[in-house]
Amino acid sequence: MIFSFDSKSVLQLEPETSSAHFNHAIQFCKDWLNGKQHFVFHTSGSTGEPKTIELNRMQLEASAMATIQALQLTSNEKIFICVNTQLIAGTMMLVRGMLLNCELFLIEPSSDPFIFLDSFHQMTFASFVPMQLHGILNRQEFGKLNQFKNILVGGAALNLELEKKLSQATCAVFHTYGMTETVSHIALKRIGVDQYFSLLPHIEIKKDDRGCLCIKGAVTNNLWLITNDLVDLNDATHFSILGRVDEVINSGGVKIMPQKVEQALHQVLSDLNLPCKDLFVTSKKDNQLGEKLIAVFCCQSFSKEIEMKVKSELQKVLTKYEVPKEFLYVSSFEKTPSGKIDKLKTLERF
Repeated sequence: MIFSFDSKSVLQLEPETSSAHFNHAIQFCKDWLNGKQHFVFHTSGSTGEPKTIELNRMQLEASAMATIQALQLTSNEKIFICVNTQLIAGTMMLVRGMLLNCELFLIEPSSDPFIFLDSFHQMTFASFVPMQLHGILNRQEFGKLNQFKNILVGGAALNLELEKKLSQATCAVFHTYGMTETVSHIALKRIGVDQYFSLLPHIEIKKDDRGCLCIKGAVTNNLWLITNDLVDLNDATHFSILGRVDEVINSGGVKIMPQKVEQALHQVLSDLNLPCKDLFVTSKKDNQLGEKLIAVFCCQSFSKEIEMKVKSELQKVLTKYEVPKEFLYVSSFEKTPSGKIDKLKTLERF
């Protein structure tokens, strides 16, 4: 089922009791249009237990207006909402649409959001999680994708294969950086064009003593928010993410960034034409090293010969300490509600 509504008609919409997704979206829009000032959200829980936080209307408005300004969105937009509106990314698509007073087209989140669109659709703006885009591109639906003007992708990491495919899009596809605490994204990086994330208007950043990103703006109530994301600051408004400080692996006294190893693995698998849905790097306890670096693949097991070849190629771009000591294989990854890989739950299988 699909809904199309604007801010003038949403107050007359009756909830579809069979759909929690539509019920929540409609109720949020009614609350917003009736002037509600405070809203409760839940973090994704990708790096720990999910937590509940409260955000005020001013924060949501500031975030929405920053995106509207950065992408030069207008009241003529037709916004396609196919992500979970109970999470901050989906909620902010609703807020942007209501502030613009433009049309919003809402569907149930699924791995095939384009089922409602033909190749000549009029949608201009959408947000996707990587899983959805994998399916869209695997089904060769580039034509439908390129009908949009602006596309956001976030909520989970982008692997090299997906990034390469999205760089061929003729529409503008932006990788987002942000979290529930920053009211969705505070920076955008156009895939295939930009090397660094660029801050949205009215956001200030710095690094703390650990090298982690700190963020301040109206979206944080003008208080410094300290993240666990290690960053490289190119200048006052541009940065790149190196990884999470709480995921740094200490193996034999050597500190290893999992994200660096994951990027190298994606590149090697691509160069060797080895099929793999996704992967992540983590560690497990080891009597000699303290922590032993391991790689977990979502695919069928490689042969010992292939594993040796992969490790050999990794040694060309990584130090010997950064090459995983062990490869593990699963048929699927456990995911958080927002679509991020839940490493802890996935590892529980072992």
